[in-house]
Amino acid sequence: MWSWNVLGVALWVGAIVYLVFIVQNIRRRRLKMIIQRQHKFEWGNFMISLLEVASFCLLVGWLLAVSLFDDPNLTDTSRITSSVTYKPLVLQPSASQSYYVQVKSTKNRDLSQQYIFYLKGKKYTVPSYLATVSYEKDPINVTASALPFSRKELKKEDSRYQQAYVAIYTAKYKNTAANGIGLHAGRRAKRFYLIRVPDSSFIDKEIK
Repeated sequence: MWSWNVLGVALWVGAIVYLVFIVQNIRRRRLKMIIQRQHKFEWGNFMISLLEVASFCLLVGWLLAVSLFDDPNLTDTSRITSSVTYKPLVLQPSASQSYYVQVKSTKNRDLSQQYIFYLKGKKYTVPSYLATVSYEKDPINVTASALPFSRKELKKEDSRYQQAYVAIYTAKYKNTAANGIGLHAGRRAKRFYLIRVPDSSFIDKEIK
C-alpha cells in the first residue's frame, strides 16, 4: 500500500544531502580564500557558512519536531481516524475475592500503577497512563473525559456486558502528506483502555 511516509524519508535524505553539500561548500570556499586570496579569515565567507549551518539546524529541528514531538488533536478528523472496540472482561477468582481488574501500585516517587485484566483468556498488563478504571454510575470518569468516548455507546455496553468490559479507544494517523512528513502516516497515534467494572469490590489492589 502506498504510504505518504516516503515524503518524510525523502525530506530526511534531503537533509543529509544538504549537510554533505554544506561541508563540501565550506571546505571549498575556505581553500579558495586561503590559496587564491591568501586570507585566513573573511567576514563574508564566515556569514555564508553561518547561514548555511543555521538553515540546516532549522531544517533538522523542524523535522525532529514533526517526527518525535507531534501531539495531534484526537478530534481532528483531517489527520486522525478513531475507533472504539468493546470486549467483555473475564472474572478472575482469588483466595479473598473474585475480581475483574487487579491494580498494582508502587510506593516510589513516581506512584506508578499497572492494571491487569483478562479478555477471552488473554492477560493484559497496561500502565495507568494508558488506562483508567470506571465503576461509578457514569461510565465516563474524569480521566476518560479527555478522550472522545461516546457516553451513549458506553451506556449501551453497560447493559450488554453488565458493566464488565473494556472499551479500547484506538486513534490512527490518516495516510496523508501532512502526516507523512513526520513519518506518521497510517501509524497508531493513541490507544487507551477504559476498564468498566460494576463497583470497586471487583478491583483487587496490591501495593508494593
